Order: sequence, then C-alpha cells, then structure tokens
Amino acid sequence: MSTSSGFIRVADFIRREIEQELTSIGLLCRVFGRGKSPASMRAKLKSSPGKYAPDGKLIQDAVGIRVVLYFQEDVQIADSVLRRKYSCDVSSSTIDTPVDTVFSVSRYNLVFRLPEENYRDIGEPTVELPVDRTFEVQIRTILSEGWHEVEHDLRYKRKADWANSDDLSRGLNGVLATLETAEWSMRKIFDDLAYKHYKAQKWDGLLHSVLRMRINAPLSDRVVDFLCSDRDIARRMVRINRAEVFSALARLAPRIPLTADNMVFVWNRIGVNNAELAALAPENIRETMEASLSD
Repeated sequence: MSTSSGFIRVADFIRREIEQELTSIGLLCRVFGRGKSPASMRAKLKSSPGKYAPDGKLIQDAVGIRVVLYFQEDVQIADSVLRRKYSCDVSSSTIDTPVDTVFSVSRYNLVFRLPEENYRDIGEPTVELPVDRTFEVQIRTILSEGWHEVEHDLRYKRKADWANSDDLSRGLNGVLATLETAEWSMRKIFDDLAYKHYKAQKWDGLLHSVLRMRINAPLSDRVVDFLCSDRDIARRMVRINRAEVFSALARLAPRIPLTADNMVFVWNRIGVNNAELAALAPENIRETMEASLSD
C-alpha cells in the first residue's frame, strides 16, 4: 500500500535524479522535491469528495518536483532533458501560452510516468490513496519563484480574502509581469557584457557571458591564442546558440568534462566546423563527440 513515507522517498529519489541530469550539462538551476503528507492528502480528498477513485481519476501530484532556472530561455532546455529521461503524460501536463493583453499566471507543469523501480514505494491505487504512478514537475524561473511562493500562500490559500478585489488581484499579477521584464533586461545585460568582452579580446569572459552555465575550468592558453589569431571565429562566439550547445551536451553527458575548452570544441563541432580549432581538442574528446553527435 502507498504510504506518505513512500511518497517522500520517491520525491527525494526523483529530485536527485533530475538535479543530476540538469547539472551534468551545466545548467544553472535549483531542484526541490516533496511527497504529499497524510494531512495534505486528506485535505485534497476532502476538498473534492468523489473526484478521485482507484478505478477513476487519480491524484497525479503526490510526488512533486520544482525546477527553478536562472533564465527563461532555459525552460525549453530543461523540458527537453526531462522528456528525454522520462515518459511525459502530455494530456495531463499544463503549459500556458502567455496572452500579451492580460496579466495572468503562466503554468509550466509537466506530468511524467514514474520509473518502474519506484512502483513498490507508491503501490497500487486504493480508496484511501487513489494515487497514480506519476509525478509532477513545475518549471519556473528564479525571479518568478518568489512571486509564486507569495501568491500561493497569501492568495491561492486565502481566496476569500480576495473577494471583490479583482483590481488588487490584477495588480499582484502585474508584479509578475514586472519580473518578466526584469528577466529580459538581465538577458540583455549579459548580451552586452559578452560584446564588451569580445571588443576587449577577453575570450573566457565572452564564453561565460554567452553560455551562462556552470563551467569548471577556464580557457586554456592554446584556445585563447587561436581565438586571438582568428577574430572571425571569436566574433561568431558572441552569437552562440545556447539551446544547441545544451542539446549537444545532453547527448554527451557525463562523458565530457564541463570545461571552457570543451564548450568551445562542442560549439565548433555542431556549428562552426573549423578544422584548426577541432585539431586542438584532445583525441578522446574528438572521439566522444564524433560517436555521439555524428547523426
């Protein structure tokens, strides 16, 4: 039978697994997990009597994961990594499309099937615990996370307090719109910083500003020397497609260390194809990229 401790064990297992998947490609993120407590489960069932049954609709968020990302454009990257790792229940997932004329909350909630090794902890659905063998992942950005916490505790859980206050509720949503603008501004600042590094021939700073990821070692002198000798390649670094680099890293992880040199070699392999730059990569790195990225 399912137990609250089982939900907690599964939540911790899935959290660590997802964190490993995302950090193995250098994605800047925070990952949180929770298994529903008995009190929370009882409250959910009591609030919607008859809604859930073992032979009918099942609860899909007994195990919940929250992925908090530094940048809005990383949402699609995380989505791609998770769908590659787990089987997504598309019909149960919710991805809102923002409307430019309305201040409202945009949800990015994905529902995935649990791996079979977690079935024992979850068990079969029962009348007391009509729980599906799924888990929910909420994906948010780090600036919107604080807003969601305030909104959840002080508006969602206190709906009666907001009766006849639609104007104030809209104003609270407007704060989220302001945070989205701040995210765009932050992205522009890093783009400007990357160009400033390009003008100053600070290639390591340029790479970090463009990729905005966790890199474990700076550029080596030999790669720096190459970039100084080929300003066209260095100029093209300003417009590195982050999504393509992360997609390639997802296919390479964990076999390739997250060094600045390797990020340049991966970028070169998937888009630039400069033979001289490729020759600077160690043989094992070239072989790994060829085996994983050739298709």
